[in-house]
Amino acid sequence: MTAHAQTAHKITITPLDEKVAVLEDVPRESQYGLKFVGAAIASPATATEAGYAACTVSLTGRGVDGNAAAAPGAQGSAFWSIGIEMARKEGVLSLMGGLSASMVRELVYSGIRMGTYEYFKDKLHAISKGALSREGLLLKIGAASIAATIGSALANPADLVKVRMQAYYPDGSPYRNMRHAFASIYREGATLAASRGASVLAGGLGALYRGVEATTIRGIVLSATQICSYDQIKQSLKKRGMMQEGVPLHLVASTFAGLFCSITSNPVDVVKVRLMNDKKHEYKGTFDCVRQILVKEGPFGFYKGFGMCWARLGTHTILTFLIFERIRYLFGIEAM
Repeated sequence: MTAHAQTAHKITITPLDEKVAVLEDVPRESQYGLKFVGAAIASPATATEAGYAACTVSLTGRGVDGNAAAAPGAQGSAFWSIGIEMARKEGVLSLMGGLSASMVRELVYSGIRMGTYEYFKDKLHAISKGALSREGLLLKIGAASIAATIGSALANPADLVKVRMQAYYPDGSPYRNMRHAFASIYREGATLAASRGASVLAGGLGALYRGVEATTIRGIVLSATQICSYDQIKQSLKKRGMMQEGVPLHLVASTFAGLFCSITSNPVDVVKVRLMNDKKHEYKGTFDCVRQILVKEGPFGFYKGFGMCWARLGTHTILTFLIFERIRYLFGIEAM
């Protein structure tokens, strides 16, 4: 075999359930692209497989209109009670409201935040000339924050439509489908802007981007705890020789990551959902919403529906990382 042939087929052996050959000569740019595709596939797949109905019940339990949430311990506040009640009154399909919008949102949001995380890690490490260590949390948090900011901002319209379609409407949902929901929300904003002599286009887009501040903050908080904790836990367990790369390691790391991100993101989720469903414009903005919840409901108001959040986000986190790692393996890319 020639020297050229030997270098062209240079491989590394990586343990992942069984030993797998991973090509080293795949261009780095192609790897970034494949990672994005893998994340984009993994997250929408999880949205359907990880109990999408739990997300709808979770939002209902938090009180998407700001008033509907039952107090902790009150009748109907339990996760299963709310789900059964919704299915009984509105039909089983009510638990799947906004699924199409959720798929679009996940494709954009999680595809970007997870798919570009390692790209920004590499860039920040290069820019800092190694001052930001690859083993340190600062590099991970910085990369996750940048990726989440971009993903959250771009996905806000789909996120808002998803929340609106999941909301409880006593007289039936005003939205026939995702497309109708987008058009209706845009029209509401455009009509309001026209009545005030403002730009119709700005009003329509403003309606679709309502709550974008809370959405972006939530994306950063969630990603900084979810992705970074998964990355850090995996790294620590492997470094100490406690576990090797493979499904058991992915399961342990993603389980802890799901708990951590549920704890940190639940308060922001409550604020975001309240703002997105504030059709009467009772809140002046994100900080006013935070102030009103704190004054009227106290600190625990930010943790309404935590059990539901953990059931949804914890499961979603575990399956997302398991699927993402498996897709990377099939693509011939090293584990995260």
